[in-house]
Amino acid sequence: MRNAWKIVDLRHKILFTLVIILLYRLGNAVPVPYVNIDALNSYFAQMQNTVLGLLNVMSGGAFSNATIFALSIQPYINASIIIQLLTIAIPALERMAKEEGEEGQKKIARITRYTTVGLGLLMGWAYYQMLVNYSASGFSIITKQGFLPAVVIILSFTAGSAFVMWLGEQITEFGIGNGISMILFANIISGLPSMLFNLMKMAW
Repeated sequence: MRNAWKIVDLRHKILFTLVIILLYRLGNAVPVPYVNIDALNSYFAQMQNTVLGLLNVMSGGAFSNATIFALSIQPYINASIIIQLLTIAIPALERMAKEEGEEGQKKIARITRYTTVGLGLLMGWAYYQMLVNYSASGFSIITKQGFLPAVVIILSFTAGSAFVMWLGEQITEFGIGNGISMILFANIISGLPSMLFNLMKMAW
C-alpha cells in the first residue's frame, strides 16, 4: 500500500474509488418517501434467515431500510446474466459480441443498461407490492397509499439502481478494480461491525 500510494496515478485511482464508495454509502442512508422505517425494521428483524435477509446483506442494510439504493446492484447483475445468456441464444447478439469488436461490446453494454432500468422498474414494483402487503397485515409500513406515492416509491428505487450501476461503471473506468465487485464488497463489509458487536454481546 505504501508503494502504491507513491505512484501518483494509482493514488488518484484509489482516492477516486474511496470517494465513489463513500457516495454510495451515503445514498444507503437516504430513505424513500412514504415508508415507515421503524415498522419495516421490525418486520425484517423476523426475516433475517430468509431470502430477504440475504438481499439485505447484499445491499449493505439498504434493503431493510427502504433507501434509494435498496435494490443495490441486483438489477445490474441480473441484467448482465440475462444479456450474456441471450448473447448465446440470439445469433444477432452473438455476432455483435464476437465480430464487431469494441463497438459491439459498447452496444452490448448499452443494452445491459436499458435492461437494468427495466429490471429496476420491475423489482421496484415488486418491493412496493411487498410493502403494501405487509402494511395490510398490520405492520403499517406504508404511511400513505395511492397512485402518486406508489409512483414516487417505485421510481426512487429504479433511479437508485440506475445510479448504483453508474457508480460501478465510474469505478471500473477511473478507479481500482471492477466497480460492481467493489460495491458488493463494500456492502458485505459494512455489516461486519454490527455482526462483531452482536457476537461479543452474545459471548458476554
